[in-house]
Amino acid sequence: MKNLKLKYPIVLIHGTAARDNSLFWGRIPKTFSENNIPFYYGNTDPWGSVTNNAKMLKSSLQEIVERSDVEKFNLIAHSKGGIDARHLISKLNEDNRIASLTTISTPHMGTPIADFFLERYLSDDSITKKIVQKIAFLFGGNSPDPIELIRNISTGNMQIFNAENQNSDKVYYQSIASTMNIPQDDLFYALTFKYLKRTAGENDGMVPLENTKWGDKFEHIKTTKGISHAGITDIGRMKIGNLNIPQVYLGIADGLKSIGL
Repeated sequence: MKNLKLKYPIVLIHGTAARDNSLFWGRIPKTFSENNIPFYYGNTDPWGSVTNNAKMLKSSLQEIVERSDVEKFNLIAHSKGGIDARHLISKLNEDNRIASLTTISTPHMGTPIADFFLERYLSDDSITKKIVQKIAFLFGGNSPDPIELIRNISTGNMQIFNAENQNSDKVYYQSIASTMNIPQDDLFYALTFKYLKRTAGENDGMVPLENTKWGDKFEHIKTTKGISHAGITDIGRMKIGNLNIPQVYLGIADGLKSIGL
């Protein structure tokens, strides 16, 4: 156990189809508490669009400020949560409130998986489109918008997003990503892993490794077994290869502390 209390608290921001609880964040919240790392949740929607989730995140931060003496935050965002956070910083005038943004497996350059579904299954009034919308409304929180969400993280849309959402020089940006080695590393992502491996190279079953790189520092998390897109959030609550996933997040906190954040 360490005393890793930072200058600014951490805010965990989940990605698509996830929620702010230990089901999706595994042992990470407990590990933070055990190491004296103050943290909060972003309270965004599982199936919300970038625009709506950024607004929700802004509201969440404002509520924290109002009930505490916190002035700034260190954001740690998984997957699309990193895009939500970037929009918050660049478009909602929150760069004065954000000390750092660490993105984990975020599709900064989009993902061909989104392109594939938009082109093949989510056009017009397809059956798949209707099924996705129904699932999102059943499990999607306050403002589900699944088709817009998928469109948000397409490769074409992210080119436009990156041009319109420049990094702020007031915020420290860094990114982290893992990769699967073989389909058997996570059977849930086996098919998408093989598709991306063939079309885009190294990937975590959802996002190509090259598309996750963003900011001043990038780290590729490797172990003796491949780590999937969901695996990096410790959803399995077990060692992956020779790595306990919470150690990755302790490393993030340690690194932020070392630079005074």
